[in-house]
Amino acid sequence: MIAAQAKPRAPVGAVAARVMVFAVALVALAAPRPARAQDANRPVFYRVRQGDTLDLIAAEFYGDRTRVAFLMVENRLLRPRPLRPGERLRIPVNHDITTGPGDTFESLAMTYLGSARRGTFLADWNATPQDESLPAGTRLMIPFTVVHVAQATEALADVARAYFGDGKQAEMLRRYNFLDRAVLDKGESLIVPAYHIRVSPAKQPGLDTESRARAERRREATGRAARALPAARLAWKTGDFAAVKTVLVPIEPDLDYLDASQAVDIAVLLGAAHVAYEDAESATVCFKRALDRQAQHALRRYDYSPKVLALWQKAGGPVE
Repeated sequence: MIAAQAKPRAPVGAVAARVMVFAVALVALAAPRPARAQDANRPVFYRVRQGDTLDLIAAEFYGDRTRVAFLMVENRLLRPRPLRPGERLRIPVNHDITTGPGDTFESLAMTYLGSARRGTFLADWNATPQDESLPAGTRLMIPFTVVHVAQATEALADVARAYFGDGKQAEMLRRYNFLDRAVLDKGESLIVPAYHIRVSPAKQPGLDTESRARAERRREATGRAARALPAARLAWKTGDFAAVKTVLVPIEPDLDYLDASQAVDIAVLLGAAHVAYEDAESATVCFKRALDRQAQHALRRYDYSPKVLALWQKAGGPVE
């Protein structure tokens, strides 16, 4: 348990005070979700020790004792109270996941955040461009959410200061909740994503078995592709198309697990080798997989034969 610290700062403004006093009005988002989402939003459990207080536990898990309101929400506490040794508390935490083949920020936002329109937020919170295709096995952070219920007319800026310590987050809250105004009426609810909370590494839940397997597959596939691509490029330059296929065909099943640029290089090179063997069907499959990862990827005319370019264009790819 961490050592005693200085007293917590006073809440920021009237809204923050109501957050503490009326924490029971903040309920964990409980709409039915797919099993995958339920796993990622599951709290961790903590057994209270002698001398523990809510603010000390908040400091231990979140690195900030002023985050007590989140503990109160999860444990349905009306107001802070002394804790009993042995008492079991639920600690809401953000979880990490790994992506599966075909996942996008929009599909993940639909699963975990309740709307595909929140894909932009999920991308921003993970410092990844939304228009970048996601390799399977990519690790992402999924924030937990709470619902704030206005006890009176409240400005979003005040709500933002209460939860984030920054009134400028009001615009994020407005857009996240698809609102066209910056004020809540009494009794109106607002979803607050706790993306700004980072759990202490020692308390962070680990990946589940399936997520670990995807992450490991991505690591192994990336390593094999990095070794295979130079050999395949050299074979292509010397006209040894059989060697290109020998090197790249074993990697084809793992294209979804590679970075987009790496996957496109392999798919195009392998597709071109299939063209050399008059296998238009296999070539088209490879080209379409490349375009699935980078729809705007263009082939240069002087790099490929007319047959390759014709099939590439038939698959929907641009030529320059």
